[in-house]
Amino acid sequence: MKAIDHKITHQYQPTLTTCSQTALSMILARLGQSISPLELEKETPHVFDKDGNDAGSINQHLATWCASQGYKVSLYTFDTHIIDQSWAGLDRPHIIERLEVSKGGRPAPGLDDIWSDLFRQAYIDYLHTDGDLMILPYVSTALLYSLLEKGPVLPAIAFSTLYGSGKTDMNDKFDDVNGKSWNHSIVIYGVDGSGNFLIADPLKKPGLHTIEPERMIAAISSAQTECDNLIIQILK
Repeated sequence: MKAIDHKITHQYQPTLTTCSQTALSMILARLGQSISPLELEKETPHVFDKDGNDAGSINQHLATWCASQGYKVSLYTFDTHIIDQSWAGLDRPHIIERLEVSKGGRPAPGLDDIWSDLFRQAYIDYLHTDGDLMILPYVSTALLYSLLEKGPVLPAIAFSTLYGSGKTDMNDKFDDVNGKSWNHSIVIYGVDGSGNFLIADPLKKPGLHTIEPERMIAAISSAQTECDNLIIQILK
């Protein structure tokens, strides 16, 4: 197949909760906007856990911010808990209406009631911008290859699925008993002639890797554990 390489300049995330901002910073730098992950962290909304600890931003918040800056934003979601797949045929106002109605309803598996409503509101905020929302039943290599024709993408992935690593605690220390498999944001910036994906990972050292298609699809799909199985593309 045709190789694609969008020549991303890699960055490492400055904190454990800024993977999404760092991935976005890499993409924006390619589009000509120099803004650091920590600057993006200040610009985008934050969510906090039940103990008041900063848990970073929901990726939909970053998509909303990009749309507010005049970028062309497309968000592809494969979620089946916060988003209902039957909404794929609805227009924007009706999706917003269904999300509003679902607030306070059954929490999504893997999220408590507070986090479930934070995710619902993040989608609502995004839908109030000019950004596009595509509700799809699953992620495919065909979709990724077609998106990469236009530019790099920012997917959320399950870290342990992508690398076959174990669970960790909040400080990224291995803990196979009480740890968690965390979701994480990366940049897919191309594909080689064999169909393998070229990624820039803000956390992993070294930061540039080649990932086989099946593992990439599994890693994005596994992000369903926190309703994060989505892809964002930002273009001028």
